[in-house]
Amino acid sequence: MKKYVIGFAVGAIVSASTVAYAGNTIQAVLFPAKYQVNGESKTLPDDYKTLNVDGHAYVPIRFAAESLGAVVAYEGKTNTISIDNGFNVTTMDSTIRAGHLKVSDTASSTVEGQLYIGQDHWDRMAQARNSIEPGSEVDVKGTILFFDAQGKPLGQAPLETKFTAEGDQIKPFKAVADHNVSGYAFASLQAGPVPHPLPVPPNLSISDETGTLGIGTLKLIKQNDFTKVSGWVSVKKPGTLRFDATLQFYDAEGRDLGTATVKGTSVGSTGESLSATTFETVGKGDLTGYKSVKVKLNSADPVQ
Repeated sequence: MKKYVIGFAVGAIVSASTVAYAGNTIQAVLFPAKYQVNGESKTLPDDYKTLNVDGHAYVPIRFAAESLGAVVAYEGKTNTISIDNGFNVTTMDSTIRAGHLKVSDTASSTVEGQLYIGQDHWDRMAQARNSIEPGSEVDVKGTILFFDAQGKPLGQAPLETKFTAEGDQIKPFKAVADHNVSGYAFASLQAGPVPHPLPVPPNLSISDETGTLGIGTLKLIKQNDFTKVSGWVSVKKPGTLRFDATLQFYDAEGRDLGTATVKGTSVGSTGESLSATTFETVGKGDLTGYKSVKVKLNSADPVQ
């Protein structure tokens, strides 16, 4: 589905122009405007235009909204444009976003909210190795990870919602967390489908002192007062272990930047076979400028 390009008056008075009205149509003059959003220069995409209509600048609403961190969705049946800046729970591997979370204060919190998926996601999936046919029905599955004010994991809530693989859509969801996560300070989303890249063996070059865990291929993204951290982890010893580890990040001078907790259960190595899984977690503060990482193994318990 083609994205709709819709403008809105921003109150800017521009040079005089002639505007002709005929029924439901108008004539407008192209306005060669430059943009700064919160002090940062932004370039208008080639397929968007700024218009001068009756002395006002009309800006493509998708460009303006997304530049400010909001999402835009168009409902064709009712000709309704939704603009929403409440979708602040993001993923590291896709443009799927969650927002408007309501979390109950119970032993296993009920989590209600909304998922947003835009046309750009479906475009990526149509061209991916694991392509999805435009217009087909898709089960979007994911997990919302909850963290406290220090970046420590509180729990997670799995979710599943049906989408049509076309257009910008906002759908409600309801999930149940594995713990009481009502006191969370930060939430992150893992959701799919996501495009599958060509397989690349993970670089598990970071190990704890006991040689039990191998960690590597780290990716860090700062968001608000936290840093999302994803990567690969492997148990290097035989058996299945439930592990709890701390990643300690340092800058070039060896100064402590902060930590991130990695928890999980993984099958260990057998002979030359190495089993690795992905993880995602959060650290308090800005860890993106790290130059070195140390792994502290807090616990590693056998799973029968």
